[in-house]
Amino acid sequence: MGKLIKKGVEGEAAQFVTKTQAMKKLQLNSQQFHKLCILKGIYPREPKKKKNTNKTYYHIKDLRFLSHDQLIDKFREIDAWVKKIHKAKIKKDPIKVQKLSENAPTYTLHHLIKERYPRFSDALNDLDDALSLVCLFASCPSSKDLKISVDMIRASEKLWHEFEVYLMASRSIRKAFLSIKGIYYQAEIKGQEVTWLVPYQFTQHLPSDVDYSIMVTFLEFYHTLMRFVNFKLYQEIGISYPPSAPLNTLIAQSTPKDTDFKFDPEFASAPEVQAIQQKNAEREASRKLFEGFTFLLGRETPKYSLELVIRSCGGQVAFEDSEQVTHQVVDRPLKELRGDREYLQPQWVYDCLNFKVLLPMNSYKPGSQLPPHLSPFVDHSKESYIPERYKEIMQFKGEDIQEKMEIENEKKEMGKAMMTKKIRNLYNRIQIVNKKKKARVERLKKRKKEIQVNE
Repeated sequence: MGKLIKKGVEGEAAQFVTKTQAMKKLQLNSQQFHKLCILKGIYPREPKKKKNTNKTYYHIKDLRFLSHDQLIDKFREIDAWVKKIHKAKIKKDPIKVQKLSENAPTYTLHHLIKERYPRFSDALNDLDDALSLVCLFASCPSSKDLKISVDMIRASEKLWHEFEVYLMASRSIRKAFLSIKGIYYQAEIKGQEVTWLVPYQFTQHLPSDVDYSIMVTFLEFYHTLMRFVNFKLYQEIGISYPPSAPLNTLIAQSTPKDTDFKFDPEFASAPEVQAIQQKNAEREASRKLFEGFTFLLGRETPKYSLELVIRSCGGQVAFEDSEQVTHQVVDRPLKELRGDREYLQPQWVYDCLNFKVLLPMNSYKPGSQLPPHLSPFVDHSKESYIPERYKEIMQFKGEDIQEKMEIENEKKEMGKAMMTKKIRNLYNRIQIVNKKKKARVERLKKRKKEIQVNE
């Protein structure tokens, strides 16, 4: 008979520990443990054979990784400092309290940025969530009960405005969509697409059933990430960081580098070359879309968003009425209209950006019923239902939707031929779902026609 092995010493059971065991091993309380895991990018694991479904498990290798971080020592220093200052307050020693307050232990997260993002492209890949959270806190009110300080909000506003300056100077905005949640933006930065959400500038209500301590920890890390990213991006366009000059001066001083995709014609296939050339053409169209135009924005319009889009497309924004104004953006009917400029509703600016063309202005005049605001994040040519507005715009641009759909079908067939059996089966299941969706759309169309006939 072999030697008996104690339960939990070997095998999969030895590779996972519960949250309580992990905190005990690292000698951290719950708040410190959660904070360390978020900052280091460590998340719970799911064992194949879970003993207790109500418990959270962590891998032992992740704990070893956490145990070597310098933040653990800083957390212990902070704990010791809190005890000392609490003791001094009990003894009513104001001199010692003041001295301890001036020498409060601090820490930085710079080493975590280098650790988690060894290349700058890795940082750009993780920029979506960082921008969304920073913009969210920039629009939030401060709250002592929820531990959202004024400094957090001001730092978020500063970082977002610095990033906006880069977007306008480099003309990087490619898409913008006005939704119920807020305004979705997509920018192309060094060949990578970054998408984020910016809330509308309304008075925000903070729900009480949200754990803001977790969000604040993420925000602390994202602030460090954004400072690093902003510094690198400003360096790319030749502007000193942090910016100190006025916006127009910074944009004039900037020297954006060519970020077009490079390819070797010897190794690139014809479809790849065509796709890259089309992407480069769309990029140039976006950058020069509003060149030579000066916009005067009405006070009722979302100036903070329109200015970002207009300047990213090469246009200028006037802050007072002058003869240089070529377009006036208003969101209400006007009694008097000048003949030396165009009057438009804000949606025209976003639709022109999304379709990379100056659309006819008749449908966007003040007081007119606006056409549908289509999402640029949906490829309508691949969907079973193609909106009429999309067909109109494609016809205006001189693009054949049917031809585009045929090209997409050819690409699908070529890709399907190169799929493995497992991937092909998954693809077929997706196609079944799409067929059901298409059938549902056809039924809705049929019902719509019947209703129109009866009316």
